[in-house]
This record gives sequence, structure tokens and C-alpha cells, in this order.
Amino acid sequence: MNIPGLSPDMLDSEHSMFAIRGDLDGGKDNQDFTAVKQFIGLLLGKEEFLLPIEVTNEIIMMNQLTFVPRAPRFIEGVINLRGTILPAINLRKMMGLPNEEPTLQSRIIVTHYEDVVVGLIVDGITYVISLSDDQLQQQALPSRGNGSELISTISKRGNQVNGVIDIAKVLAETGIDYQRDELDDQ
Repeated sequence: MNIPGLSPDMLDSEHSMFAIRGDLDGGKDNQDFTAVKQFIGLLLGKEEFLLPIEVTNEIIMMNQLTFVPRAPRFIEGVINLRGTILPAINLRKMMGLPNEEPTLQSRIIVTHYEDVVVGLIVDGITYVISLSDDQLQQQALPSRGNGSELISTISKRGNQVNGVIDIAKVLAETGIDYQRDELDDQ
């Protein structure tokens, strides 16, 4: 391969900025592809949770929220995202954590499930991580209205354990109907 300004050894070198590092596909020494799932790390208070990347459309800065009267306590309001009105769900409140004012690190993760798009308000974003099936464990946690019912999978990497937020359970908790009405299809 010939790229102007780059010598061939820069592209082939293990130390090149173009070298693939890490274990996203099973590592450098592993010749077999390892199936992985990607997750976004998010902060709620001091705790880190994971959200599957396949339900994520985008991550945006905190926008001006419009208050919605009589909305459930964890719906902070709605946002206008390029002409589309979306409910903004405060995951902190859903998880039973005390409410705090948004900071400069606060974000809205625009997510989708079935035909529903919602914004999830979080305290911060940490990183994107790839996990193999052996690092994920299906786990039903006791439900006491403290947010544990929103977790259906646990990730384990060494000593680090994180709950994986299930977007279907979040939507079910809000009462947002994500099942398509048969009348919509006619």
C-alpha cells in the first residue's frame, strides 16, 4: 500500500498509530474471530453501568428540557431533537438515586427499542467496551423499586462487575407503549 507521506514500515509496524491494539476481536495472537458485544459505559451517581451499543442512536449534550405536567416522576420532560420530540428519562431517578442538578458531564443518550426513541439522562459517559459472551451473565436481581429490576445482565471483567441496563425494562417501567398497535399497520 502506498500512501503519500507514510513509509510502508509505518503502516506495518506494531508501533504504528495505525496498528490495531486491544482485544476487540480476540487479540493479536488469536487467529479465530471471537464474537463480542459492545457497550457504552455510563455513570449514575458514583456507579458505572453499561448500555448495549445496538440500542444507542447518539449521545448529546444536555438540551433544554420542556416540562410535561403529570408525567411520571422519572420523566424530566421532552427534548426537541432536530424536529423530533422525545421523552427525556432520568435514569438516576429510575434507579432510586437522589436527584441532582445536571453537570457539564451530564449527557442524554438517545436510544431506540422497537419503534420507540427516548432520551436517557445520565451523569456521564465513560467509554465503549467490547465484551465476549463469557464476560456476560444473565442475572435477575431482586426487584424492590430501587432500579435493580432494570438490570438483566451482569458484566464481569476481572474484579470489575457492572450491571447492563435493559432498555425494554426501562420502557416498561415508564409505561411507554413500545408494542406496535395493529391499527397502525392498517
